Amino acid sequence: MLHWFLTTLANLIHAASPILKSYGLPAVFALLFIESAGVVFAPGEAMIVAAGFLAARGLFPVWIALPLAMLAATLGGYAAYGLGGRYGYKALLRYGRYVGIMPPMLDKTHHFFQRFGAPVVLVGRFIVPLRQLQGYLAGAAEMGFQPFAIWSAMGAILWVMAWGGGAFLLAGSIPS
Repeated sequence: MLHWFLTTLANLIHAASPILKSYGLPAVFALLFIESAGVVFAPGEAMIVAAGFLAARGLFPVWIALPLAMLAATLGGYAAYGLGGRYGYKALLRYGRYVGIMPPMLDKTHHFFQRFGAPVVLVGRFIVPLRQLQGYLAGAAEMGFQPFAIWSAMGAILWVMAWGGGAFLLAGSIPS
């Protein structure tokens, strides 16, 4: 199991390191923001793992890289929530039938987020594509912003610490 995990970390580092070495921490912020905002389905884990690994190797200060990643993921989720709250429900009512989403499904989603929104937002950070869509869904389902903001930020912190902190702590065991 540990071998699989270390190999996975090595593959993620290999994928994102050239971007980070060329563009630095602004690339971490930009990619994680647009991914968390649901603009693109980008490999956020790869960017965080590479940032943690490169911080362990001295390229970035870890006390800047990981909090920056947390901030980007959190703000991206808030942007998606705002867009979902402003346009999501109306857009789904108008265009949802073209992708198989009918009004009764919207009602179920609304009730689901009212009841289970907090754990969905927290755990959803670890699940692709839910991570990219949860802000839109929570906003469209009229989940309150305050609970969304708290649980989304907590999810972002845990997500970055799991991937980036794990890579930082395991950097000596990850194959180059």
